[in-house]
Amino acid sequence: MGGSPEAEAHGISLFNSLDGFAGLRRGLSRVAEQEQSWAGIPMPLEGHRLVIEPKFPRAKELSDLLISKEQRAREAATDKENEGYKVRNRFWSFHRNRWVMIYETPDGKIEWGLTKGTHPIARLIETLDCSFAWGIEQEARAVQTLGTLLRHHSFKAYMLTGMFMEKSKRSGLTYLFRRLRPTVVLDTSRDDIRVRCCLCLHPIGYYEDTWAGAMTPTDDVIAALMLMRGDEPMLWRTSNQHPSWVPEAGIF
Repeated sequence: MGGSPEAEAHGISLFNSLDGFAGLRRGLSRVAEQEQSWAGIPMPLEGHRLVIEPKFPRAKELSDLLISKEQRAREAATDKENEGYKVRNRFWSFHRNRWVMIYETPDGKIEWGLTKGTHPIARLIETLDCSFAWGIEQEARAVQTLGTLLRHHSFKAYMLTGMFMEKSKRSGLTYLFRRLRPTVVLDTSRDDIRVRCCLCLHPIGYYEDTWAGAMTPTDDVIAALMLMRGDEPMLWRTSNQHPSWVPEAGIF
């Protein structure tokens, strides 16, 4: 953002006047500052369950906020049905486009079932709906920070395509960092490039069945980049590892 501080403040004020969630974001920021919460407070959105790191303050309360009584009742019933069931194995079904779960019932029988699936288009629309949680001001600050961490071409690629690549000096693997999608891990040591997996990392939390994190999209990218550079094994441990062919990977 260029220009004088007055002009920038005017621009931010104009954007905020058009954003019905700006007041709530400012309020949550003030509470976070008073509590000295370095990560802020995730914004609850109606109809979208927040999946939050359990150690984060008020994780359970924020996860249940703005979730309808009917939805909570359905989830409670499902949990009750699954009590005593032990998952033995699972595999991906291309035919059904779902995970097939093999489990053992409380009386020792082996049965199978399908996990609920989310069509990629539905996941895209749900991710778009979660954009109400983020502000242009916060994303702009994250983009400016990312610009100080990348070479010119990588930053240009991110601004133009929403992604950039960087090779790990430790493992030799190449990481394709993407905004609002899991990071693709590539093995480029051979002539035929292979996808190892896709790493989905949201340090604070994310909105269920979306690619949206509790932090602004570029903040999530920065977190993944810093972990890859500083502690690559921890990036793998703390990320959900998706095969490239499942919808959660965000490739197909």
